[in-house]
Amino acid sequence: MKKFFVATMLLTMTLSFQSCLEDKCTTISTYYIYEPVYMTEAELRAEIVTENARELKEPGKMYFYNNMIFINEKYEGVHIYDNTDPSSPTNIGFMVIPGNIDISIKDDILYADGLIDVMSIDISNLQNPTVTSTLENVFDAPFDSERGYVVYYKPVETKEEYSCNQGWLIDDWIAIDASTVDVEFDSNSNLNNSGSINVGKTGVGGSTARMTITNDYLYIVDNNSLKTVNILDKNMLSLENTINLGWGIETIYPYQDKLFIGSETGMFIFSNSNPSSPEYLSEFEHWRACDPVVVEDNTAYVTLRNGSTCAGFNNQLDVIDITDILNPELIETVPMFNPHGLAIRNNVLYICEGTGGLKIFDATDDTQIDEMESEMYHDNSFHAVDVISLSEQVLFVIGEGGFRQYDVADKTNPILLSTISVTQ
Repeated sequence: MKKFFVATMLLTMTLSFQSCLEDKCTTISTYYIYEPVYMTEAELRAEIVTENARELKEPGKMYFYNNMIFINEKYEGVHIYDNTDPSSPTNIGFMVIPGNIDISIKDDILYADGLIDVMSIDISNLQNPTVTSTLENVFDAPFDSERGYVVYYKPVETKEEYSCNQGWLIDDWIAIDASTVDVEFDSNSNLNNSGSINVGKTGVGGSTARMTITNDYLYIVDNNSLKTVNILDKNMLSLENTINLGWGIETIYPYQDKLFIGSETGMFIFSNSNPSSPEYLSEFEHWRACDPVVVEDNTAYVTLRNGSTCAGFNNQLDVIDITDILNPELIETVPMFNPHGLAIRNNVLYICEGTGGLKIFDATDDTQIDEMESEMYHDNSFHAVDVISLSEQVLFVIGEGGFRQYDVADKTNPILLSTISVTQ
């Protein structure tokens, strides 16, 4: 039986040789097959516990709540850091949540995905978290009756020799140039800049979040839908609505009484004036690409990038006028290096450029956002995936190398306060 995979990345080295009888050309290719990693239902629904602190190895998304920084360890759980002293965050523990990618927190209740489920976890005592409710089978995942659910895919190096005449198709596997691929498998508090009205204390996530809280509702996007979960009763979560959005849905961003949803093909805008049943308002279409979105006043900012499972070929920032919410219009398109997550606060735009690091722009004039006219700062010495503008002074950035915290009172000269580095 053939191994299941998502993509292969191909590096080739050709060895040619001749013999006195005949010429023969062969190629030895080294490529990666992405094999599924499984968890059984019992493993996914194991007890949620806080263990001793672990080193950060594969950072996912970040979240801030009550002077605590939560950093996802992909598919395993979240690291918890006390950020009382921003110059030296203290690693206080690791909460094991099998299959986890996203979290959101309100009033000491942490809401988390566990691949197929959504659960509410009381974290009033961080060392003794208590699951108060679980919505089972909210999400779909590939399933094997013998091995369980596919949680993620791991790269396995493979070598194969074949004739030059065979071309680049190997046993029905797709060969993709490794140099252009960035494989990804994956989603009004006193701090939030979204302008959303919230009753209670709610934390802050980044632009790549797939779940967000507004008042008594948790909104979640998966690959093809928007789900509305009533969280009024922490002991009885209720899935109230599911809206099919097609495919390639990626991120969700709340702003005032709207939900802005990023997909591979565009930005959807929903009204949540009726919180239990968001209403479709409009959408802005673009070329296929990954695209987080953030909003301030009457402007939406969308980044598009290539080199990922989104299969796009655009690296750009789209600035969109949403004054007429039913008819979003493009203001300008700004070429970028490889933009990922972004944040906006008081006309200052922060953009993560992957291996291109962090850029800060003056976005006062939406028609003049470019390196020549409005770039205030650029540091390409680290990898940046997502950013949280916590306040006028505090900025969080996360990437493959770990977490970075800045004082950005001077936008032209951010001061690095602390780092949480990845260990191998």
